[in-house]
Amino acid sequence: MIKIIKKSVIVIAIALIAAFVLLTEGCASGRKSAVDARGGNEEILRALGLLSDSSAARSDSADRYRLAQDHFIIARDYERRGFHEAAFELYEIAYGFWPHSGFLRRLLADEYMQRNRYDRALALFSDAGFSDLTPDELRTLSSIYQRLGDVEKSAEVMEALGNERSEEEMYTLVLLYESMGRKDKALKSFQDFFAGARRPAASGIKMVQFSVGERRLADAESLAVILHRVYPSDAEITALLGTVKYLGRDTAAAVSLFDEALKQDPKNEEALRTMAHIYLVKERYQEAIALYERLTAVGTIAPIYKRGLAFLLYHAKEYAEAEKIFNELILDEGEDGKEVIGKPELHLYRGLVYSQTKRTEKAASEFRAALALDPQYEEAWKELCYMYIMAKDKEKEKDKANRVTEEYTAAFPNSAQGWRLRGYALNMVNKYDEAVAALKKATELDPADYYSWFEIGSILEKRKRIDEAAAAFRNVLRIHPGDAQAANYLGYMWAEAGMNLDSAKTLIEVALKKDPDNGAYLDSYAWVFYKTGDYEKALHYMKKALEQDSVHDDPVPYEHIGDIYFKLSDYPAAEEAYKRSLELKTEDAKRIKERLVEIKNLMRGKKGR
Repeated sequence: MIKIIKKSVIVIAIALIAAFVLLTEGCASGRKSAVDARGGNEEILRALGLLSDSSAARSDSADRYRLAQDHFIIARDYERRGFHEAAFELYEIAYGFWPHSGFLRRLLADEYMQRNRYDRALALFSDAGFSDLTPDELRTLSSIYQRLGDVEKSAEVMEALGNERSEEEMYTLVLLYESMGRKDKALKSFQDFFAGARRPAASGIKMVQFSVGERRLADAESLAVILHRVYPSDAEITALLGTVKYLGRDTAAAVSLFDEALKQDPKNEEALRTMAHIYLVKERYQEAIALYERLTAVGTIAPIYKRGLAFLLYHAKEYAEAEKIFNELILDEGEDGKEVIGKPELHLYRGLVYSQTKRTEKAASEFRAALALDPQYEEAWKELCYMYIMAKDKEKEKDKANRVTEEYTAAFPNSAQGWRLRGYALNMVNKYDEAVAALKKATELDPADYYSWFEIGSILEKRKRIDEAAAAFRNVLRIHPGDAQAANYLGYMWAEAGMNLDSAKTLIEVALKKDPDNGAYLDSYAWVFYKTGDYEKALHYMKKALEQDSVHDDPVPYEHIGDIYFKLSDYPAAEEAYKRSLELKTEDAKRIKERLVEIKNLMRGKKGR
């Protein structure tokens, strides 16, 4: 009590000095003293719990009660004059005298929260149970717990409001439970929110979206169907039901609903966007492009849709249109119409457009622009390297391929992809041992990199290191069981070497099971029979192989069928097949020419007999 009175005297003295300096109303105004002014503030004091006819005012605490009144009136007066700190101190003193005032408790709590003194704010409510607090006090207490990060307590206090909760508070409770991971509570609160909402359609949409976010598609669909029945002409609700149907894998119903939504509102973004996605999945690019063009014209995030349209045009191989939009987007990144380096993805894709349209140097410039903007943008390194590695004129681009892959591995020494591309490039310049070393480094960095193991097997097979090559292909099949290409490659390699023929046959059958009309696999299968001496079966499968368009420009199947005909003594057919292999630039031209001479001699001998 003494401590409070001392503090009161000091604060009042400061306030009175400040008032004296102002003298805004002058002595002649006959301003009333704070205590005398009490009569003019009765209505306010009564409302704030600082004026009462109860026995409290006549009890032993009457002095504390009157002091609280006096300090409150002075505080209001000085707050009006702009002495906020002095007023705040007086409010604290008033509350100290009379802590039964809910208004003062809320006022001080708000002040403490503005000053980030949440512990002081919480202490004001420490002795009160929820049932002792008014709805406004409960709201203040819930806010304090939210500021302290105690969402569980905040939700508990909010629940105590019961039917006093406003629509906004009901939705806040949903968010609190959602942040706590209390999904059932969140959904129940959402239902309460919807039941009491002034705008049930908007609230229902939020409930559907919430259920979708929680993967409760059955609940989402049930509510969306009801909403659509009640609001059949609302495009937003129609499109929302379409989205729910699509997520539930009922694409036909979804498309029908999106069509309906677009009739109701041709600018409905959800319908346009999701329909475009459906067409993309179905690889109906032209319809997807048409929808993205509409989104670009009407969408609230038009620049993003414009970018999506450019990407889509690129993947649909409409390179001229894609290039035009990428140019616009990159120019938009600058000021006053001057082009600057934009986001790396834009330069990457413009580079891809240039690469696809055989403008290699311009493509390289774009990939490097992306890297200048973001040196960690590994995708740009990958595309730059692939462009040279996969070039049609590999002889011309092999040196560039080696230079850029060397830069890539220097920039990303721990990238398995980088070392794999380095291995490809070294193989292009016949540095086989270095290529194998680079590819093995890739497999050390990424043990699941079956592409590198495949390339290792291919290089070693060409170097006639059959056992090592077989080990590499076994690694491919270990990582990717049933891989048709690896199974065929290993099977053919063994057949060509005349070893493990039963295993070779089994492997090639695995490949043919995946792709029964593959000309290369049929050629390999025929070759196994050739190696086992079953020339009739070999001829059957080789003829079947040559029926496939994929091998018409490959000299090897013609060599093989020539060998089969030769074994069957059908020399004219063998001669025709060998000549065709020579026309197709066979790598085994020397042997084929010798065989043709042999055939000529054999045919001459037949005529002589």
